Amino acid sequence: MPTSVLVLGAGFGGLELSTRLAEELGDQVEVTLVDRSDAFVFGFSKLDVMFGTETVDAVRLRYADITTPHLRFRQETVTSIDPETRRVETDLDAYEADVLVVALGADYDLAATPGLVEAGNEFYSVAGAEAVRDILPTFRSGTVIVACAARRSSARRRRARPPCCWTTTCANEVFATTSGSGS
Repeated sequence: MPTSVLVLGAGFGGLELSTRLAEELGDQVEVTLVDRSDAFVFGFSKLDVMFGTETVDAVRLRYADITTPHLRFRQETVTSIDPETRRVETDLDAYEADVLVVALGADYDLAATPGLVEAGNEFYSVAGAEAVRDILPTFRSGTVIVACAARRSSARRRRARPPCCWTTTCANEVFATTSGSGS
């Protein structure tokens, strides 16, 4: 009998883990991937939307297009998680699994950046990138600042990394990305 794996969240972590488990373990695993969205949009693709070089439809990777054997996608909203019993309820169903992975990602607190809500524009969300795309052509003079940043975690201080790296913590794992590396 295959091991049932329930992955909540189809962002970078959840999507990568689900795909790798299903591809590498094959018949040994049945993976269910749950996310409230119907598609994934790579973060930097939102810059393409914002600058008008791509449409939202061109950068959306629809979960319905996943064809990996032993991996099924469910577009549902998680309403409760019981980590001890590995039971999850959604707006449409309930699930129990041998292995439960919570990879629900993060939401921005726009109000935490002074002035952003009142006078700024975000491009973290697809809707925000579309709004900025519509605003940019109206600029006639002045300065536009496009900033991509992450808060350095305490783990950065424990590990020697070059100054061109930023780190962020997700599910107790530390990931580093080197800036200025080109494409």
